[in-house]
Amino acid sequence: MWYVIQTVNGEEQQVCTWINQRMDRALFRRCFVPLYEDVWRKEGIGNISIRKMFGGYLFIETDRPEDIYEELRKVPGLTILLSEEDQTGKRFWPIHKEEEEFLDNVLWDGLMRVSYIERNANGRITFVAGPLADYQEYIVKIDLPHRRAIVEMPFLGEKRRLKFGLWSSKDPAIPWLEEAKKRRLEEERSGHSGTDTQKEVSTGQKTGQGYLHEGGITEGDYVVNTTGIYGDGLLKVISVNEKNRSVTAAVPLFGELIPVQMSMDDVEKEERRKVKE
Repeated sequence: MWYVIQTVNGEEQQVCTWINQRMDRALFRRCFVPLYEDVWRKEGIGNISIRKMFGGYLFIETDRPEDIYEELRKVPGLTILLSEEDQTGKRFWPIHKEEEEFLDNVLWDGLMRVSYIERNANGRITFVAGPLADYQEYIVKIDLPHRRAIVEMPFLGEKRRLKFGLWSSKDPAIPWLEEAKKRRLEEERSGHSGTDTQKEVSTGQKTGQGYLHEGGITEGDYVVNTTGIYGDGLLKVISVNEKNRSVTAAVPLFGELIPVQMSMDDVEKEERRKVKE
């Protein structure tokens, strides 16, 4: 089950790293800080920054919350495994099944990717692809100039407003999102909508490994994203997808490496420098 750890806002990733590196892995399956791709514009073109979905919270998957609680007492700084006291002692709160399903649907390796949205002349939403597609009914605000959709839904015991970053047709093409748009159109035409299928495409989980012919890029190479949406640093290639002409590279964020899929046209292989492992 998934449990919530509360810590000081701004120290979530440090606590998560401490747990992953120092806590006995037999006690838990994974610990992560949910992140999302926030979109901002520069000269009218979308750029991506990575932000936390829930400030001050991280999540841990475990069947041994009591042992986790004792281990957390060793963590530097203030950390709390959310719980309550009753007559039998301390009782820990797993997140609700619906909350777990929500996170499982929208996150890929702890990261919620951008969504794509279209509206007609009257402002009515006519098409959505990406993580937002299955949560349109919860939308309370669409702000296309600032590339964001606000969703309101119950989470962690109260109504919360969550921000979904929005991508547009004017922005550089993102391979997994283009595939998600095509698949969503096919689903709408057939009258079928499947969360699992949508997630499989939108997160880029089906990525082949091999040689990306035109760019000469292989797994383990280092590339630079020429669009600038992920900065200008060197990124290590995790895998390549010849069919979709894309690469998945590890982007350093909050002390962790997050896999992000990019178009082959948006990256250049870096021959001059190598990053030591």
